[in-house]
Amino acid sequence: MAANEIRDTPGRMLLGWAVLLASLVVLSWRIHLHPAAYEWTEYPTALGDTKYYTRPLGKDDRYEPNLRYAGQEEGLYRRSEEAVERDDATMMKLGLDATGQHFIYQPEGAADKGPLPVYLKSGENRYMEFGARKFYPPFVPKAGPQ
Repeated sequence: MAANEIRDTPGRMLLGWAVLLASLVVLSWRIHLHPAAYEWTEYPTALGDTKYYTRPLGKDDRYEPNLRYAGQEEGLYRRSEEAVERDDATMMKLGLDATGQHFIYQPEGAADKGPLPVYLKSGENRYMEFGARKFYPPFVPKAGPQ
């Protein structure tokens, strides 16, 4: 008669699957709520960076030196009107700016040539150039009609 006893094997398997799936749901929910706590891969390039430069750091970055970061005592000016096309895989991280909102980049091998210009990422493969202020000649009005 021992062969006829109910062992409840399907119920045990169902309970095991329920516990496994419940723990998977809890883990995925925690990852969704706090993704920074579970990201362990840090790339030295711009691949995967989503801290985009979408608005000026101050009133107008072309005329005010608003970009500052460690190792750069003077602020930097925005030098480009439109974003420059650069490959994300070749742009190397220098660090965060003083506000901690954006990563600062330079093209691979450009650090050997000098510290400037630097770039802020404004989209996928798109960068805004920052550096010393561009020379804008003073406005001299042309002579009027005689």
